[in-house]
Amino acid sequence: MAPNDLGNHYRTHADEPTYLSKLVTRDPGLPRPKPTESYWQQIPHALANTQSPNLPTDRDFAIIGSGITGLAVAKTLLERHPSATVTVLEARTLCSGATGRNGGQMAANAGEQYMNLAETHGAETAGKIVDFTFRNLEKMQELIEEYDAVELSEMQRLQKLRVFLTQGKFDDFKKSIARLERDHPDKKGLYTILDADTVVEKYGIHGSSGGALLPAGTVWPYRLVTKVFAALLERYPNRLTIETHTPVNTIEHLSPSASPTASTYAYTLHTSRGPLRAGTVVHCTNGYSGHLLPDLRGLIHPFKGTMTVQDAHNAVSNQGSTISWGFHYPPTYNPETKRLGYGLFYLAQSAKTGYFYFGGENAPLEYSVSGDDSFVAEESVAHLENALPRFFGKDDRSWRLVSSWSGIMGYSADGLPLVGRLPSSLTGREGEGEWIAAGFNGYGMANSLMSGEALGLMILGEDVSSWLPIAYGLGEERLRETLTVPGAINALKSKL
Repeated sequence: MAPNDLGNHYRTHADEPTYLSKLVTRDPGLPRPKPTESYWQQIPHALANTQSPNLPTDRDFAIIGSGITGLAVAKTLLERHPSATVTVLEARTLCSGATGRNGGQMAANAGEQYMNLAETHGAETAGKIVDFTFRNLEKMQELIEEYDAVELSEMQRLQKLRVFLTQGKFDDFKKSIARLERDHPDKKGLYTILDADTVVEKYGIHGSSGGALLPAGTVWPYRLVTKVFAALLERYPNRLTIETHTPVNTIEHLSPSASPTASTYAYTLHTSRGPLRAGTVVHCTNGYSGHLLPDLRGLIHPFKGTMTVQDAHNAVSNQGSTISWGFHYPPTYNPETKRLGYGLFYLAQSAKTGYFYFGGENAPLEYSVSGDDSFVAEESVAHLENALPRFFGKDDRSWRLVSSWSGIMGYSADGLPLVGRLPSSLTGREGEGEWIAAGFNGYGMANSLMSGEALGLMILGEDVSSWLPIAYGLGEERLRETLTVPGAINALKSKL
């Protein structure tokens, strides 16, 4: 199937809402103990399986999840609080979730989404989201430099070439950018619009209706996160512990009258290695958030993506230090197989090896809306193998598949992250000591670091309202109007 034929598949809106409701509201479960092997993690870090000889308890903060978000929360709490004790709990190996399984892209999509954001939240909030995501990418690059991880993480500052495979998608994009520039004149020049001839003649990409360039980057995310965690452990040996292979099964809240220490350590996290008492619980579990927070199911749901590493045998020049790519097409759906093509391919290239890191979602809907990364569908991998050469005008079957794996993202019902204190209506427990940063909708690298920093500061009582978009919060209006199960169903239906 040629890239520019992707938008021509038969689509339908006939799937029953009850079927979609069951998909988005089912328990994502815990991270599976034997996930597919991510290329990023093939050489495990020395801390991959780190844990204390005995599970510590009576901790000020318990953070569930060891990806970039959990790292950002832990780093913020340790740096801003002089005595806080922090334990990071991870169900599997260190950084084995979405951060350690993603596409290696540091790219924002707020400009592409600006029209919808402005219509839903107003121009001011929409502009703040654009600023937040691009600033997040800058802070990612600053973090890499601060920890001397540029070479280790193979970080590249470059431009992302967004390629639109149908005229309709290209026209929608241009309208969105035009409104962004009209509402926020300081954003003029952030995106450079390209016609189809330029995309093929200058950048060698075939089958497009047009494209755009924007500032971006690429990174080996696992190497970054593990290096920073190692530095934090060295810096705060008496205040930080990391407990891998320690899934949290349930959380219990004790009233202050239950025991003498309940007012300080009100939460008991029941893990596979025993109980841990904590004063505050921070959920950085993204697509798995609904497991420990059943009332959040449907407001956040897991979505499984497929990644490959492919070797073109030098059939394409190495552009890994200058360009990464995204290929946009209308979502496709086959009602007989319930197979969904989600509307996006994402591509980066190693500046060292020339290998292509190529991902996209094209699988049966039930496989996609799932927390199970223990397998990767063969047909999804084959789809990626067939698509990649054609974007470069090649019909070459000799490209070698180096690696393939799956990873679980967290999608929210209204397409925006959740960052803030969890109300008891979502925890099902008394107490005000549970917080969350999750639901990054496939753009964690453009949101997670600063969301984690913001959450850490909020927990410590600091005001972040000047830079954290209000639309990311957990206010009553959002929970009532947009962050709802019907909203999640409608978002999925729009792709069918």
